[in-house]
Formats: sequence, structure tokens, C-alpha cells
Amino acid sequence: MKQLSILFRGTLGFPFPVSGAFALCLLLLASCGGDDSSDEGYAAIESASFTFDETTPANNAVRVIANTGWQVFWTPESAAVRVEPASGSGNGVFYVWDMPKGASVQVGVRAASGKTSGKPVTVTRAADAVGVTLSVAPGNLDFNPAGENRITVTSNAAWQASCPDAALKFSPASGTGDGVITVSDVPAGKRCVLTVTAGTGSDAKSETVEIVRRADVQDDPFFTLDFGDGAGGVWADGNQEWKTQTGAGASTVSYEVYNMRINNDNFGSAGKYAGASGKAYAKLFYDPAKTYFTIAHIALPAAETDYTLSFGAIFEAGDMTLAISADGKSWKPLTYTAAPTYNTWTLTRVGFTLKEPVGELYIRFSPTGTERAYGLNFDDIRLSAGGGGQQVDLGTTVVGYRWAELPATPADMTHKKIHTFWASTVTSKQYLRNYTYCYDTRRHSPLWIAHPQHACYQEGGWTRPATDPWAQDPNMTVEEQAVMWPIDGRAKSLVSDTPEGPYQWQRGHLLASSYRGCGDKNNPAEINKQTFLACNISAQRMDNSKAFQTLWAAAERRFTDQYVCADTLYCVSGAYFADENTRAYDCSWISGDVRYSLVEYSKECIVPTHYYKLLLRTRSGNLRKPIQECSAGELKAVGFWFENADVIKGSTAPTLGAEFMVSVEEIEKITGFTFFPDVPAEVKRQCVPSDWGF
Repeated sequence: MKQLSILFRGTLGFPFPVSGAFALCLLLLASCGGDDSSDEGYAAIESASFTFDETTPANNAVRVIANTGWQVFWTPESAAVRVEPASGSGNGVFYVWDMPKGASVQVGVRAASGKTSGKPVTVTRAADAVGVTLSVAPGNLDFNPAGENRITVTSNAAWQASCPDAALKFSPASGTGDGVITVSDVPAGKRCVLTVTAGTGSDAKSETVEIVRRADVQDDPFFTLDFGDGAGGVWADGNQEWKTQTGAGASTVSYEVYNMRINNDNFGSAGKYAGASGKAYAKLFYDPAKTYFTIAHIALPAAETDYTLSFGAIFEAGDMTLAISADGKSWKPLTYTAAPTYNTWTLTRVGFTLKEPVGELYIRFSPTGTERAYGLNFDDIRLSAGGGGQQVDLGTTVVGYRWAELPATPADMTHKKIHTFWASTVTSKQYLRNYTYCYDTRRHSPLWIAHPQHACYQEGGWTRPATDPWAQDPNMTVEEQAVMWPIDGRAKSLVSDTPEGPYQWQRGHLLASSYRGCGDKNNPAEINKQTFLACNISAQRMDNSKAFQTLWAAAERRFTDQYVCADTLYCVSGAYFADENTRAYDCSWISGDVRYSLVEYSKECIVPTHYYKLLLRTRSGNLRKPIQECSAGELKAVGFWFENADVIKGSTAPTLGAEFMVSVEEIEKITGFTFFPDVPAEVKRQCVPSDWGF
């Protein structure tokens, strides 16, 4: 009987042949109901059982087939097994790096939901003949003058440590069995090699540790997170106060977190190491199947490859896997030295050097499964350019580019906040950026919304939610944003000319709800719900039959109907304040002929005098290359400028036409912002109506 082998492609997207039994399993997953239905996440092992290969680590690879996030587990749980990476998302591979000799363990994966699909594999490792054993960790040590700088020796014999460079100071120089070597001094900017040899004669074994003390780490980190000084004893996914990120790389950052609490008590880092912020800190729990903390989308300096990451921690290195990624999918572990003993706050510093520059970085903390009485606490995460150390290949040879639609960060960030929202598309489930905003917390209005526009964003149709999901932006306080969502169970909150009325302004989307697919209108997709957050809403003329609303609605329809292309349309929608003479009040609403206001929440809001829309795309629409790699002749850009008024150019119902078009450069001069910073200046000077069908 011939073995059935199927190469899956299309929507399932498996890039390798799948065995007959597993193919049948996947076909059942794709067509049947039940707990393992493909309507939910599944993750399963594709590889067969195998014998641990002592000499070729690549032969200890285990392939995973999944449509969601997954976490590795093994049975028995008490077995000393080490896998890397310990988790992932989608189809992937992990390696069994270590396991007990003379034992067999079953290794499997759980989906993000905690469920399993398919069977685990059995990995067997032969027993060693009795002889000298030696293990030294870490293999690379970045010397930290404020840290412990410990090297762990594991052996069953007597050992000696030596270094040809007398400037390296360490102790002890010898020992028997397991031990710890402490490095007390390394010359700045120098690389030293420490050799540890166990046993004698032909049975002797040696291992080396490369030790370096960096002299060129920048004092000013481009990303920091100290968890603030807000509420303690709260779950991180239900609280926003801890998101205190700062630095040039922080404006686009988002977080993925599960099973993590924020504490603010006397057990924090205060006074425990140099630069400790104290105050609030993070606590991860020990369940490796359910616990993780990911910092996503840290913008990196252009062309930089050397970095230094530091953080305070109470856990030992074996308690937590520290990994980095360029895309949030393929992870590479970092070797680091943490607390010398559990529950001792220690400043940890790890240097790494990327094989190739990337545009953004993800950092993930995930427990290995060691249960600790007080959790796995950490604080004061800092990422700086410079230093470098262990070599890391993030699997890309392409220098990462900034998002083409993203304006340059304003030089003056006073009263401004920038944040990016991410969500999954309705049908293809692509997790991608939704939009980035710059919000004015004094005027209580968005200044601009930058968003990519592509067919995938409108999966799920133009349907508006059955009930508009107006909501507070969780990244800002109530005082910082205009209240336009229901308060205390009251009616819909709007904007009025005075706290008591009359109601003259409507909640105007800068990024239209129709630009993001809704799916089930009774249970709208998150990608659509995010357009109803206060950060995306500005005070616009309320009457849809008047001039501004006529033009704004016509522009929204035209852009999606005519300008969206395979290469993506890059858009910025913004508000401009020529003066601050028109003021309104938030948190007010209308019920019949009666107007109300919750005065205790209401505050003055400045009404924009003008609105604008900016567009950038390739001329052909199908070049299939980044905007940054296009010549000026391959690109086209334009701006549209509208007055926020009932009568425009003498008409209450003007027609959208060339007279409302201006160059991007002209709008830059008016607003002071720099738009589409990666394209040639001549592109931003364009204003050719025929390029856009006028």
C-alpha cells in the first residue's frame, strides 16, 4: 500500500509535505466541528519521534503546524528539558537542546487557547558512559560593573580556570564539582577568553567563555519602560497606567501580555541596584503555557546593529526565556545572567549584535516552567544603541523601513501623544497595524491619523456596527481626551457649544469606520471597533447636508473606490487650527428637544478650523516593492484641504474637485508636520489633478 503524501497550499499554507496520517488529521480539523475545529486555534507536532542527536543539533528539530500561537510542553513536567524557542506563532520549528541522559520524554505543543491537537513525539536520549562531564554558562558574558558577572560551572570532576590576559580578574581559579566563578574586573573595551578545564590527561574536557566590557554604550536609551507609579495589584491587560514607555523608539510600541500583574509595594526594586526606579514593577507567573510579556514594534535606529538591553530582575536565568524578533513570529533567544539567587533584585545587562540591521524589534519574556513562590519580577527595561555582544541572526537581510504613511515625530511633543493600534483582519486574520495617531491633549483633538489602506483592511464589508462602540482610548486619561462615549450609563456623549447646549458638532471619524471591515455587526471586529475610540474622533460640522460633510464624505468614498491598490495606499487624515476662536464642550448629549451635560466630566475643547487628507501610492499600483525603494517617477502624492464650515466657496453642497487639491509640501508648511518623510521632496511638491482622476 502506498503512503499518502499531500503538499498543502492555499489557505492552510503548509510549505512542506505532510504525511498521510497527519494530512487526514488536518483535513478533519478543517472540516469538522468540536474542540479542535479550525474555527479555533490549533497547534500540532508534524515531526515523528526520534533519538536525541548528541553531535548535530539540527537533527533535534521538531516541526509545528499551527494557525495560532503555541507553547511547548513535555511529559513528565519535572524532566530537565530545554527547548528553544519555547513558543511561537503559526507554522514553525523548535529544537530540543537538552534533556536527561538515559531518559525518554514526550514533547508536544499547546495552542494559545491551551488546547492540543494531534499527539506529542517521544524523544529518547542514550545514557553516557561514566566519564568527565563539564558545562560552563554563559558562553558569552557582557561584563556589567554594577552586576554580579557570574559564570556557572557544572562538572563531576576537579577543574581549573585560566586566562592568558592577566588584566581579567576572577575568582576562584579552581574547584571540584559544581561551582561559580565571579568576574570582578575586565579592561574597558577589551575582549578576554576564560578557559575552564575539568579532569586530566585524555579524559580532560575544556570549555571557554568570551568576556567583554563594552566602552561605547550610549547613556541615553532609545526605549525605556519603568512601569510607572500607578495602581498596584492589578492585571496588566486590564490596566494602562504601567505603559510609561519613553524614548525615540517608543512611539509605535504596543504590548502583548498574559498572566502578568503590576505591583506597587515595598518588595519592588527601589534601592536594590543602580538606577532602580522602584515604584511599580511587573510580575509574571510560572505557567509557560499561559504566561508571556512581549514588547512589540520598538523602532530601531537606522543601520544600527549593536545594542545593549538591561533590566532589573529577581529571577535566575533558568527561570525565564529572553528572546528577540524582527517580526514577532521568528524568535531568537538571548543568553543572559540574572539574579545570583532567586528573590534577589539584580541589574541584568545583555549585549547583542544583529547580523543585519532591522527596522523594529520585539522583546519577549516567557517563563520556562520553574515554579517560584513570589513570581518572576522585573523592572526598568532599557534598550540602548551601542555595546553589542552575542551574534544574533533575526532571519532577514533586508533593512527594515519605517511605515510609509507615518509622519516624522514632532520635535515638540508638548501636550502630544502618539500611539499605534494593531488588530487582525476579518477574514484572512492578518495581524497588522491599524492606525497611528498624534493627539493634542490640550485641545482634546487628534492632530493626525496615519493609516495604510488596502483591500485586506476592508474584509468583512462596509457594515457599521449595530450599536456604535464609542469608547475611551485606554492609552490616555479621561482628562486628556474629549469624552464622547457613554458615561455612567447615560446616553451617547457628544459635543456642544456650551455645557448646556446647543449641540452643533458631531463625532467625526478621521479614519472612517467604513475603511475597516466590521464583520458581524452585532459583534464587530476589533479592527473596526478601534475606529470608534476617542483618539480618532474630532468635532466636525454635524449636518450631513452642509458643505464640510458633503466634501468629507465624497473624499472618503472616492479614495477607497478609486485609489486603493495592490501596493497599498498610504493616507494621513488631519485637523488644523488656524485659530482657537471656536470652542466646544465634550460629554454632552441630546435627547429629543432637551440637551444635557455631565458637567463634572465636561471640559473645553478646541474645534478645528480645517481638515485635510494626504495620499501617497505608486503610480502603477502594482510595483511590488517598498515605497522607499521607488524612484520619484514611480510615485504620486497629493493633499486635499477642507474648511470645517457649513458654507464653502459660497456653496452648502460643493462638489469635490481640483480646487480642493494642494501639494503635500504646502500642507507641511501650514501645519508644521513632516509627512511621508522617506519619499523625495519632488514627490511631495506634486499636485496634478489628472493623476487622481480630476
